[in-house]
Amino acid sequence: MGKEIAKIATRENLLEIMKEVKRKMGSIQQIIKEYNIFFSNKNLSEILGKVMEKTASEYFTKKLGYEVKNALSDKEPDLFFTKTNLSMEIKITSTTNAWTGGEFSKRPFSYFMVSWGGDFDEFFVCVIKLDKEDWKSNMASNYYGPILALKKFKCCSSKRFYLKISPNKT
Repeated sequence: MGKEIAKIATRENLLEIMKEVKRKMGSIQQIIKEYNIFFSNKNLSEILGKVMEKTASEYFTKKLGYEVKNALSDKEPDLFFTKTNLSMEIKITSTTNAWTGGEFSKRPFSYFMVSWGGDFDEFFVCVIKLDKEDWKSNMASNYYGPILALKKFKCCSSKRFYLKISPNKT
């Protein structure tokens, strides 16, 4: 991974972002429970992704001292580091072994890969640069989402960690 990403993808940075994501998702969960609304894990992953985009944007803008934009539409990268022109995508899953998406990307991206569990207090976080070829197509099986299997992450063992956030320490 490049120098830019190494400065961004530190354990400290990712831990601070995920603590704030957990706090925000806790507030969202309270509203969902209060109104007795059911969301599938796919829906919750979408919400979590948007919360992470905004949280990471705010955190990195403050930490790095220049604007880091979060996406306002699907055609924009999830995070854009304005000073360095670095684009990053965020992929969220509630599974323990695969992420979907990426097959139709026009250029390679660096990704924040996040798997969540529990009450948004268990996270696997990894930062990795991927190319289109890294994604396994599912077009033949009538499913639009390509898959990236967990076994692809052997190459980034120094940048991944499992994070369990204690509800009492947020």
